Amino acid sequence: MRIIITLAIVLFIVSSCIKEETTTQNQSTGTTYTDNSIGKIYTNFSEDWDNWAFTLNGESGYIRTSFSEDWDNWTFSYNGINGSIKTSFSNDWDNWQLQTTNSTIKMRTSFSNDWDNWDVTESATNFNADVQTSFSEDWDNWDIYDNGHILDMKTNFSEDWDSWRVYGEFPASYTIEQKIAVLFVPFFTGAIQIQGINQ
Repeated sequence: MRIIITLAIVLFIVSSCIKEETTTQNQSTGTTYTDNSIGKIYTNFSEDWDNWAFTLNGESGYIRTSFSEDWDNWTFSYNGINGSIKTSFSNDWDNWQLQTTNSTIKMRTSFSNDWDNWDVTESATNFNADVQTSFSEDWDNWDIYDNGHILDMKTNFSEDWDSWRVYGEFPASYTIEQKIAVLFVPFFTGAIQIQGINQ
């Protein structure tokens, strides 16, 4: 009898630790999939590449260009933090700086125009993350590394550039600014690739 009670308790504890999954259906195709993501990033209107909304662990925010199609200048707001994301020079889309009152983070391609590989750094905190496509020029599948693989960021469906999902877990030490910086790279790169802006 004690063995059965012990097994029941163990099964209850294990089942309570499993992440809840949500089933979602694509309205246009009817395809159903299971969503166990920690976040979503999506355009407010179809192909509105300069106006994005997102949720991370239930908190909502936005990232959008300062002016319509001003690809060099973005603003964001999330969980009480407001900031800007700007290119270092006009149309220098492989060299960015995220700025808030508490933080300055640089996002740049590992090599000039190497859109597959990005370094995200904050010198004040010795923060360093790598953001890269899962395969060469696979713009809708990205991996984020920080002392090992921590996150996947993917389009909801293949080449569905308006809708992204984030899978994995941010390290507890990540600030809001660091989260925004690593998530900005994939959807921005996907948006300029699909439009041919950086060609």
